[in-house]
Amino acid sequence: MNILANKNIRQLFRRISVCIVAITLLSGAFLAAGSKYMAVCIWVCLPCMGIAVLGFCHDYFRKQSRTIEDAVSQVREYISGNRDARIESSEEGELYRLLHEVNTLAAILNAHAENEGRAKQFLRDTISDISHQLKTPLAALNIYNGIIREEAGDASTVREFVDSSEQELDRIQALVQNLLNVAKFDADIIELNRDLQNVS
Repeated sequence: MNILANKNIRQLFRRISVCIVAITLLSGAFLAAGSKYMAVCIWVCLPCMGIAVLGFCHDYFRKQSRTIEDAVSQVREYISGNRDARIESSEEGELYRLLHEVNTLAAILNAHAENEGRAKQFLRDTISDISHQLKTPLAALNIYNGIIREEAGDASTVREFVDSSEQELDRIQALVQNLLNVAKFDADIIELNRDLQNVS
């Protein structure tokens, strides 16, 4: 982990180093001037250095907090449905590497959602196509059965097979209708009417 990869951290360390060097030089000047100024050095220089270091740290952490708040707002926007929401991650450092990985994860999730949408649409189209393709031969078979029944006269065996054939055709038609309903339901064409029911 290279902590100095981020320019903000480098700037913070640079400022603190300059502050320490300045206080050290100032203390050296007070020491050279005489021991009577030593107390002034301790009571003035050290608190000034502490205040300066605290100010530098406050400035750095305020920027970091702003960056994290921006990232959180972009993540919330993505969760609420904006698939183009991205976190600014153009700088170097561990935090920005993490933010870049979050952006990569969002892109992967978008790709998976698009693939799933295409697969769902393909399935919908396939079910609908199969259902419509089955309806035509089923209608023809029903017509043929009707003709056979009319032409059969009193032939009981033919009538029995025609009846069995019609039952099977009715079953296939029910299955085709169910397939169409599933396709409509999947395409959000059918709207469910939800209602409270007394289970007991």
